[in-house]
Amino acid sequence: MMRRRRNPPLRRAGFTMLESLVVLSLVALLAGMSSQLLRPPSAHMRLEAATRGFCAMLRATRSRAIATNGETAVVVDLFAKTYASPVGGVGKLPADAQITLDIANTQRVSERSGAITFFPDGGSTGGDMILQTPEARATISVNWLTGEARCALG
Repeated sequence: MMRRRRNPPLRRAGFTMLESLVVLSLVALLAGMSSQLLRPPSAHMRLEAATRGFCAMLRATRSRAIATNGETAVVVDLFAKTYASPVGGVGKLPADAQITLDIANTQRVSERSGAITFFPDGGSTGGDMILQTPEARATISVNWLTGEARCALG
């Protein structure tokens, strides 16, 4: 006699509650992250990032002048709103910022650009720069005697 095989028990189609909760939490996580990525950064945050980048460039340029025992300069272009140094290349300042550069007359490259030069002893030609947007203001000061760069947001 032949035995008949039993049919396996039928499973119900669908998802478990746990699977549904996992999918819903992933969708919520992605939606939260995408809203942050799609929103442009605020003017205050852009100014803060640009200020930190410029100060880092000043400090690196000073270190290079000391390490190579030679003069090294950071050149600021007021109309293009950029700065350049042999240490880190070209950086950008916020396009909507008003820039005031107060440096020695000997450091004026042209009426639209100027430089802050660092010397092998750590000193510099010094100078002050103010970046101002409608929402925020940043002040960058380079001490002529020590070459120390101070950056303040306010």
